[in-house]
Amino acid sequence: MVDEFSIEGNLDDEPVSEVLCGQLGTLVDCVRDRQGLIGSVTLVFTDDEQMRKLNAQYRDKDRTTDVLSFDLGPSVDLPGEVETGYKEIYISVAQARRQATELGVDLTEELGRLFVHGLLHLSGWDHETEEKLNLMEKETDAILAHIGLLSQ
Repeated sequence: MVDEFSIEGNLDDEPVSEVLCGQLGTLVDCVRDRQGLIGSVTLVFTDDEQMRKLNAQYRDKDRTTDVLSFDLGPSVDLPGEVETGYKEIYISVAQARRQATELGVDLTEELGRLFVHGLLHLSGWDHETEEKLNLMEKETDAILAHIGLLSQ
């Protein structure tokens, strides 16, 4: 089970709305229920420059990207408690905005799509093959549709 969910950062110098926070929290719950995701999740909205640096440091790709996921390992180990883990997902708001425009969807849907993509990675999914990518995209669409964020 996801113990905690938090959001850091802003959307173009504006705080994240309560509506969007609620939708993102619902996405976490949905992925938890469907995939057994456990631990605490922090979503960090950032810019292209920070994403470029993270992508270069952790993936040896010196360019921006849309979403990065990190499983930072077990959270505080309390006697008698199950280790659940701490996870972070970074999303470039600028890249998400560009992709939303290219796809003809609103920013909320694209942010949701990227967030679910990151959550699925943290649940053990990968897209090393075309077949795995297609399966991951279908699961993403199913989750977005389940909470009413899929426009198509």
